[in-house]
Amino acid sequence: MVLAGASSCEKMNVEGADGDRPQANVVMRIGSIEQIPFPVATRAAIEDLCSRLCFHVYDDDGVRVDYVNQNIDDEHFGTASFLLEEGHYYLVVVAHSGSKNPSFSANEKVTISGSELGDTFWCCKEFYVEEEVVNLELPLSRIVSMLQFIPTVTPPEGLNKILVKYKGSKGTFNGLTGYGSTNTNQTLDLYPSADDRQYEFYMIPRAEEDELDISFKAYHVDDNDVIHPLGGCTIDAVPVKRNSITICRGNLFDESDRSASVIVNVSIDESWDENIVINI
Repeated sequence: MVLAGASSCEKMNVEGADGDRPQANVVMRIGSIEQIPFPVATRAAIEDLCSRLCFHVYDDDGVRVDYVNQNIDDEHFGTASFLLEEGHYYLVVVAHSGSKNPSFSANEKVTISGSELGDTFWCCKEFYVEEEVVNLELPLSRIVSMLQFIPTVTPPEGLNKILVKYKGSKGTFNGLTGYGSTNTNQTLDLYPSADDRQYEFYMIPRAEEDELDISFKAYHVDDNDVIHPLGGCTIDAVPVKRNSITICRGNLFDESDRSASVIVNVSIDESWDENIVINI
């Protein structure tokens, strides 16, 4: 099945999208949400998880037939209504907190701007419209992994920029599966303050068992925009999973040791059997 194979799916914007439509025969409500301390232990309301919701409906030919994009200030945030002809449909829901809506393009791709990627939830569901009104309770799943870098030594004086590089997916994923759909070189700029002792970013794993080779470089950027290197490390085969936190802890600034002291720990939901600890 091709979910978004027509030009009508290339882009979307908020204007004209209404969450409450008269005479609707399909009503969708956000139901259960995967829970994990990310970083809060309990988040009961959708408003606490995201500020944007996108509901996109496609027919069997992969043509988008209708959509609703919502902001947290919308009166019916979390509920979307549609008036659809009888037939078989597919729904893709994306929940996140970026300043812009994702782009929905061909080849089943959904893209959130890399700099905008934060805690992100998703759902794909098929349904039929017949004579009766359809009511859907939608379970959302977290599709991102958070990577945290925690130094066990005092960070270099003047540290105000970190450059992270890896090959994989960042904010682009398959709308049907919720897994990352690109495998390209990614670069992220982090800007820590002098008091920060933890640096983190989000990404979308490409499979249930995914690994990244990560380059972590620290810099001081002076008032004249001159960049001064302050060390760094490389960490190979870092495990990442959806709905999980991978913690890289150690001397992150000692290039000569090539990260021999770094321990990678994956903190996961109780539904998985055990944590993953790797000595590198």
